[in-house]
Amino acid sequence: MTARHLVALRGDEDSLYREHHRHLVKAVRRQVNLPPELIEDACQTAWAIFLRRQPERGPTLFAWLRTVAVHEAYTLSRTHARDALPEDGQLERLAGHEPLADQLEARRALRALASLPDRQRRYATLKALGFSYDEVRQLAGGVTYTNVNRHLTRARARLRDLERNAA
Repeated sequence: MTARHLVALRGDEDSLYREHHRHLVKAVRRQVNLPPELIEDACQTAWAIFLRRQPERGPTLFAWLRTVAVHEAYTLSRTHARDALPEDGQLERLAGHEPLADQLEARRALRALASLPDRQRRYATLKALGFSYDEVRQLAGGVTYTNVNRHLTRARARLRDLERNAA
Protein backbone atom coordinates (compact mmCIF):
# COMPACT_ATOMS: atom_id res chain seq x y z
CA MET A 1 0.00 0.00 0.00
CA THR A 2 1.40 3.39 -0.92
CA ALA A 3 1.68 6.30 1.48
CA ARG A 4 -1.24 8.15 -0.11
CA HIS A 5 -3.55 5.18 0.59
CA LEU A 6 -2.73 5.04 4.28
CA VAL A 7 -5.41 6.44 6.58
CA ALA A 8 -4.57 7.32 10.16
CA LEU A 9 -6.26 5.27 12.84
CA ARG A 10 -8.42 7.28 15.21
CA GLY A 11 -7.75 5.26 18.36
CA ASP A 12 -11.33 4.14 18.91
CA GLU A 13 -11.14 1.03 16.72
CA ASP A 14 -10.63 -1.39 19.61
CA SER A 15 -13.64 -0.13 21.54
CA LEU A 16 -15.80 -0.14 18.39
CA TYR A 17 -14.77 -3.74 17.69
CA ARG A 18 -15.64 -4.81 21.26
CA GLU A 19 -18.95 -2.93 21.07
CA HIS A 20 -20.13 -4.14 17.66
CA HIS A 21 -18.45 -7.41 16.67
CA ARG A 22 -20.75 -9.86 18.47
CA HIS A 23 -23.84 -8.03 17.17
CA LEU A 24 -22.36 -7.90 13.68
CA VAL A 25 -21.86 -11.68 13.58
CA LYS A 26 -25.46 -12.23 14.74
CA ALA A 27 -26.86 -9.77 12.17
CA VAL A 28 -24.94 -11.35 9.29
CA ARG A 29 -25.92 -14.85 10.45
CA ARG A 30 -29.59 -13.79 10.30
CA GLN A 31 -29.19 -12.50 6.73
CA VAL A 32 -26.93 -15.14 5.21
CA ASN A 33 -27.20 -18.90 5.49
CA LEU A 34 -23.55 -19.97 5.71
CA PRO A 35 -21.36 -22.03 8.05
CA PRO A 36 -20.26 -20.07 11.15
CA GLU A 37 -16.62 -19.96 10.08
CA LEU A 38 -17.52 -18.23 6.78
CA ILE A 39 -19.72 -15.72 8.62
CA GLU A 40 -16.82 -14.98 10.96
CA ASP A 41 -14.47 -14.56 7.97
CA ALA A 42 -16.91 -12.14 6.33
CA CYS A 43 -17.15 -10.08 9.52
CA GLN A 44 -13.38 -10.01 9.95
CA THR A 45 -13.02 -8.79 6.37
CA ALA A 46 -15.55 -6.04 7.10
CA TRP A 47 -13.41 -4.96 10.06
CA ALA A 48 -10.28 -4.97 7.88
CA ILE A 49 -12.04 -2.76 5.32
CA PHE A 50 -13.20 -0.53 8.19
CA LEU A 51 -9.59 -0.09 9.34
CA ARG A 52 -8.45 0.69 5.81
CA ARG A 53 -11.22 3.14 4.90
CA GLN A 54 -12.00 4.70 8.29
CA PRO A 55 -15.66 5.55 7.54
CA GLU A 56 -17.60 8.10 9.55
CA ARG A 57 -18.46 7.07 13.06
CA GLY A 58 -21.99 7.64 14.18
CA PRO A 59 -25.43 6.06 13.99
CA THR A 60 -24.81 4.55 10.52
CA LEU A 61 -21.54 2.80 11.36
CA PHE A 62 -23.13 -0.53 12.31
CA ALA A 63 -25.28 -0.52 9.17
CA TRP A 64 -22.15 0.15 7.10
CA LEU A 65 -20.30 -2.74 8.77
CA ARG A 66 -23.26 -5.09 8.29
CA THR A 67 -23.60 -4.17 4.61
CA VAL A 68 -19.90 -4.74 3.97
CA ALA A 69 -19.96 -8.05 5.88
CA VAL A 70 -23.06 -9.32 4.04
CA HIS A 71 -21.52 -8.48 0.66
CA GLU A 72 -18.35 -10.30 1.69
CA ALA A 73 -20.43 -13.27 2.91
CA TYR A 74 -22.09 -13.55 -0.52
CA THR A 75 -18.68 -13.48 -2.15
CA LEU A 76 -17.44 -16.19 0.22
CA SER A 77 -20.58 -18.27 -0.33
CA ARG A 78 -20.00 -18.32 -4.10
CA THR A 79 -16.38 -19.34 -3.56
CA HIS A 80 -17.38 -21.92 -0.94
CA ALA A 81 -20.06 -23.45 -3.21
CA ARG A 82 -17.60 -23.66 -6.10
CA ASP A 83 -14.81 -25.13 -3.95
CA ALA A 84 -17.16 -27.61 -2.25
CA LEU A 85 -17.78 -29.54 -5.46
CA PRO A 86 -16.50 -33.13 -5.14
CA GLU A 87 -13.35 -34.18 -6.94
CA ASP A 88 -13.43 -36.73 -9.77
CA GLY A 89 -14.37 -40.14 -8.47
CA GLN A 90 -15.15 -38.93 -4.95
CA LEU A 91 -18.90 -38.71 -5.55
CA GLU A 92 -19.03 -42.23 -6.94
CA ARG A 93 -17.19 -43.65 -3.95
CA LEU A 94 -19.42 -41.82 -1.51
CA ALA A 95 -22.68 -42.75 -3.21
CA GLY A 96 -21.65 -46.20 -4.40
CA HIS A 97 -22.63 -45.38 -7.98
CA GLU A 98 -20.96 -46.22 -11.22
CA PRO A 99 -19.13 -43.22 -12.70
CA LEU A 100 -20.74 -43.63 -16.15
CA ALA A 101 -24.26 -43.77 -14.74
CA ASP A 102 -23.60 -40.61 -12.71
CA GLN A 103 -22.17 -38.83 -15.73
CA LEU A 104 -25.19 -39.71 -17.84
CA GLU A 105 -27.59 -38.60 -15.11
CA ALA A 106 -25.67 -35.33 -14.67
CA ARG A 107 -25.81 -34.67 -18.41
CA ARG A 108 -29.56 -35.30 -18.46
CA ALA A 109 -30.00 -32.92 -15.52
CA LEU A 110 -27.87 -30.23 -17.17
CA ARG A 111 -29.80 -30.56 -20.45
CA ALA A 112 -33.08 -30.23 -18.55
CA LEU A 113 -31.77 -27.20 -16.67
CA ALA A 114 -30.53 -25.63 -19.92
CA SER A 115 -34.00 -26.00 -21.44
CA LEU A 116 -35.50 -23.67 -18.82
CA PRO A 117 -36.07 -19.99 -19.54
CA ASP A 118 -33.25 -17.74 -18.35
CA ARG A 119 -34.69 -16.56 -15.02
CA GLN A 120 -35.98 -20.01 -14.08
CA ARG A 121 -32.58 -21.49 -14.89
CA ARG A 122 -30.71 -18.87 -12.85
CA TYR A 123 -32.98 -19.17 -9.82
CA ALA A 124 -33.05 -22.99 -9.96
CA THR A 125 -29.25 -23.10 -10.20
CA LEU A 126 -28.84 -20.80 -7.18
CA LYS A 127 -31.38 -22.86 -5.22
CA ALA A 128 -29.55 -26.09 -6.16
CA LEU A 129 -26.31 -24.53 -4.89
CA GLY A 130 -27.94 -24.13 -1.49
CA PHE A 131 -29.02 -20.51 -1.49
CA SER A 132 -32.21 -19.64 0.41
CA TYR A 133 -35.14 -17.90 -1.29
CA ASP A 134 -34.07 -14.63 0.33
CA GLU A 135 -30.50 -15.03 -0.90
CA VAL A 136 -31.71 -15.86 -4.42
CA ARG A 137 -33.91 -12.77 -4.23
CA GLN A 138 -30.99 -10.56 -3.22
CA LEU A 139 -28.58 -12.05 -5.75
CA ALA A 140 -31.17 -11.50 -8.49
CA GLY A 141 -31.09 -7.78 -7.84
CA GLY A 142 -33.69 -7.44 -5.12
CA VAL A 143 -36.68 -8.97 -6.91
CA THR A 144 -39.61 -9.93 -4.72
CA TYR A 145 -39.96 -13.19 -2.84
CA THR A 146 -43.12 -13.86 -4.88
CA ASN A 147 -41.17 -13.45 -8.11
CA VAL A 148 -38.53 -15.96 -7.01
CA ASN A 149 -41.20 -18.39 -5.79
CA ARG A 150 -43.18 -18.13 -9.06
CA HIS A 151 -40.12 -18.81 -11.24
CA LEU A 152 -38.91 -21.69 -9.06
CA THR A 153 -42.39 -23.25 -9.02
CA ARG A 154 -42.57 -23.05 -12.82
CA ALA A 155 -39.03 -24.45 -13.12
CA ARG A 156 -39.85 -27.42 -10.88
CA ALA A 157 -43.05 -28.14 -12.84
CA ARG A 158 -41.20 -28.02 -16.16
CA LEU A 159 -38.43 -30.29 -14.85
CA ARG A 160 -41.03 -32.78 -13.58
CA ASP A 161 -42.70 -32.75 -17.01
CA LEU A 162 -39.37 -33.34 -18.73
CA GLU A 163 -38.62 -36.23 -16.36
CA ARG A 164 -42.03 -37.82 -17.01
CA ASN A 165 -41.59 -37.51 -20.78
CA ALA A 166 -38.09 -39.04 -20.61
CA ALA A 167 -39.30 -42.07 -18.66
